[in-house]
Amino acid sequence: MVRFFTILMLVLGLAFATNRVSAQATPMNIENLTDQQLIILMSQYQLFGLSDLEMDMKAREKGLSTDQITLLKKRISMLDPSIMKDINAPAKSISDPYEPRVKPKTSQLLHLNGPDTTKGLKPFGASIFENADLSFEPNLNIATPQGYIIGVGDQLVVDVYGVSDLTKKLKVTAEGDIRFPNLGPVKVAGLTVEDARMKMKKALAKIYPGISNGSVSVQISVGQIRSIQVTLIGEIRYPGNYDVSSLSTLMNALYASGGPNSIGSFRNIELVRNGKSISVFDLYDFLLKSDLTKNLLLQDGDVIRVNPYQTRVALKGAVKKQALFDVKQNETAADILNYGGGFADIGYKEMIRVSRFGTRSKELISVKANDLKSFHLVSGDTLTVDSLANVFDNRVTVNGAVYYAGAYGITQMPTLKDVMEAAKPRGDAYTARAILRRLKPDLTPEFINFNISDVLAGKFNLPLVREDSIQIYHINELREKYYITVNGEVNKPGAYDYFENMTVQDLVLMSKGYKEGASLQKVEISRRLMPTKEVSQKDSAIYSLIKEIDLTNSNEADLNFKLSPFDIVSIRRSPLYKEQITVTVEGEVIYPGNYTLAGNAERISDVIKRAGGLKLKGFAGGAVLIRKTYRDISENDATLVNSKTNLINAQSGKDASLASSDTSTIKNLYKDQKAVGIRLDKILAAPGSAEDLFLLEGDILKVPKELQTIQTFGSVNVPKQIVYYEGISFKDAIIESGRYSMNASRKNAYVIYPNGQVRKTRSFLFIRSNPEIRPGTEIYVPAKRPKVKVTTGEYIGIFSSLTALVSVLIFLKK
Repeated sequence: MVRFFTILMLVLGLAFATNRVSAQATPMNIENLTDQQLIILMSQYQLFGLSDLEMDMKAREKGLSTDQITLLKKRISMLDPSIMKDINAPAKSISDPYEPRVKPKTSQLLHLNGPDTTKGLKPFGASIFENADLSFEPNLNIATPQGYIIGVGDQLVVDVYGVSDLTKKLKVTAEGDIRFPNLGPVKVAGLTVEDARMKMKKALAKIYPGISNGSVSVQISVGQIRSIQVTLIGEIRYPGNYDVSSLSTLMNALYASGGPNSIGSFRNIELVRNGKSISVFDLYDFLLKSDLTKNLLLQDGDVIRVNPYQTRVALKGAVKKQALFDVKQNETAADILNYGGGFADIGYKEMIRVSRFGTRSKELISVKANDLKSFHLVSGDTLTVDSLANVFDNRVTVNGAVYYAGAYGITQMPTLKDVMEAAKPRGDAYTARAILRRLKPDLTPEFINFNISDVLAGKFNLPLVREDSIQIYHINELREKYYITVNGEVNKPGAYDYFENMTVQDLVLMSKGYKEGASLQKVEISRRLMPTKEVSQKDSAIYSLIKEIDLTNSNEADLNFKLSPFDIVSIRRSPLYKEQITVTVEGEVIYPGNYTLAGNAERISDVIKRAGGLKLKGFAGGAVLIRKTYRDISENDATLVNSKTNLINAQSGKDASLASSDTSTIKNLYKDQKAVGIRLDKILAAPGSAEDLFLLEGDILKVPKELQTIQTFGSVNVPKQIVYYEGISFKDAIIESGRYSMNASRKNAYVIYPNGQVRKTRSFLFIRSNPEIRPGTEIYVPAKRPKVKVTTGEYIGIFSSLTALVSVLIFLKK
């Protein structure tokens, strides 16, 4: 049975190999491939993750023509980017040691080569493998180096020129030779380009005699570079086999593999060829010296081994470059500090701190600057450079009313006079007294006061010490701010800064001038009462001094009256100044619109006359006057109204807190307009009568069209509109509405006429008098209030209370 299965597997393997050979031999039509077939093809040919030039080389090795390669690139550019993203993602593990690995993305390298979790630092040089713009890929477009070793798979271009002219592209076979027409195989594998040229020149002399006499020349170059396979092992991020260009160097392979891992050395990277270590690469030579002499060209079968680090220390603090550094034997702390770029500008350069893992516990070593070159390091050491203390050895500061405030050095200006002359006090400086703040030797503060004028005159001086602070005060900072207030008939009343020699006219200019109604004959100035010899304690009842001036005459004393700080200037309104008063007439008049009153004695009839009178359909009996409930109400008036409202609510049993105490809300509330009941028909019949009201600012007079209906509301069976006719009565309207409902309160019925007047039903004995009905009348019949039922217990309680009261009265009478 085992033998049967063995034979079966051999047959299947042979069939698969035959199909694969036949598939390769069959011409491929790339244009007709589906996206999935194209992806399978690229995977088989290992074309993912390559540059354009590397893809050309790889595709030609697989037997694709130039046209097929061009079409293949076009199809790849049309693939879905999300599919390409998934394909280019690095595999977590590679089972086939000969499968080429795709270099991880930069973001993944940042994670893998992330900060050291114990010290918060990354190894020095790790960032070079995280830079997506730095790949160390070889330049395949340059001339082939003369020292290049030809190998199997290279394509040689043999150019014969002169008397004879011939160019051949020949590929080095697996046996290491090339086959030139009419010459036979010539072995070139293992030779340099120059050696191969000399060998071909000697061989071609047999068929080209002109080579011997110089009439024919031979030139050899490498057309297509072969790929080689190298192996990376040791402490590498992605160890394994890699297919690279034959022009690749050790750094190309390191970058493709992600660089050393967290314990890999950056200074002990070996290149092993044929079992022998031919070079040890130190990455620090490249990073610090730009030395790539040991970055050798790779050959097929080379092994790159990254050894673990032997000694690694951390450098942090006030240095130019904080990182983890690999240390070679005999390197000292000074070398590591030099690798880190040296001290930062703010670094404390006299000493560094070294934290070391001892045998049983941690140790702290203080290394002076002179000992850095002889201090040898141990793996795990942390070198910390402190920052300079934020103190000055020779600083004093000057602040306040000086032209050149700031810090000064006492080395150059050792005394108070020197510093004051350099700082130059301002003209508004308070020179009678300034303060010098000083710290005693025990760091307790003290004040030293001095007179600036005496210091500048040389009458007083003292030596300064480190961190002295001098404060010069402005005169304005030592007194209450001077201002003047203007109110009344100016365009911008308010408080303004005081200036010496300011007059009332100057203040008016600052307040944007007078209003039209300002009176200049009586300008009032209120002045603070200053404590002087003339003002005695007996005058303490006086609050201010009042001065009245007239700016309309030529009296120089009034025109040039000087103001003092805190004066209050009041500009009164002229008693003869009046602003226009406007009312509105709307509805059925000849000329509706706004009308400006000629005086305060203009009545409703006067405005109706100015409006051209009523139209034919104007209904005088329904005219309404709309007027503001409270006119020109102020915040103080609003507070008074609010207090009255609270009192009325309290007396009527309502919650007084329901009334708003917000004066702005009260003010807006009592600016609402309400209807005033007028009888325009009687006003027009008797102009100037008591009903012919005087008009006020903002009044609105509305004259409606003649109404032809009346309306019933409330406790009637059918509230409705009823056609008005001459002689219709209140009772007729109730009958038209289906009479009173069961709960109607007949005696409380009332009507509202179109002009806003209200008339109530009247009763005398058993006779009820109903109001007359006019066009547009609204009839309201309210409902009866529900009777309050008294329970038996409540009757007993009332009777008991009355009995007790009678008993008390009888007792008091006795």
